[in-house]
Amino acid sequence: MAKRRAQQEFVGRGFGRAADSFGGASLKGNPKGKRPLDSKFPIHLTLRATKSVLRLPKNFRLVESLVSEVARKHGVKIYKWANVGNHLHLVIKILHVRRWAAFIRELTGRLGLALRSSLAGEKLWLFRPHTRIVRGWKKAYGTVKKYVELNILEGENLISRWDGKRTNAGRPPS
Repeated sequence: MAKRRAQQEFVGRGFGRAADSFGGASLKGNPKGKRPLDSKFPIHLTLRATKSVLRLPKNFRLVESLVSEVARKHGVKIYKWANVGNHLHLVIKILHVRRWAAFIRELTGRLGLALRSSLAGEKLWLFRPHTRIVRGWKKAYGTVKKYVELNILEGENLISRWDGKRTNAGRPPS
């Protein structure tokens, strides 16, 4: 019996790039490759919590101050961010790829310590951080900014995630 040949791969411009997304619910087991990061393009970062404790009145300002403080410390520029309650969306730009590990380690660790009283002994993070490189400063960047803005509205209960329509939540009855 003849040995089967391996499938050929595409060669040329645009085909050599690894996947731009890493982590989150799509990550199963121990990853074999490294997280794709880029200091030239923005990155969409999502941190998913096990419970909706990020937006509680006693935690909201604490989360906001920790995110901005840790980003400033590690030279990470935050373009847009949303606190939805059970997850955070951030559109960021890292100045140097080597600063990523310290930034994400300190951010997730400090948030976990600060919110431990709201968790009753459970862990804070459901998944590893999910990152996606936003390739392009016009259309792709605009799309991810609009997505984060929708999450801001969802966090404030002005729209529902399931139907996309406005609700009366947060407004006086008419």
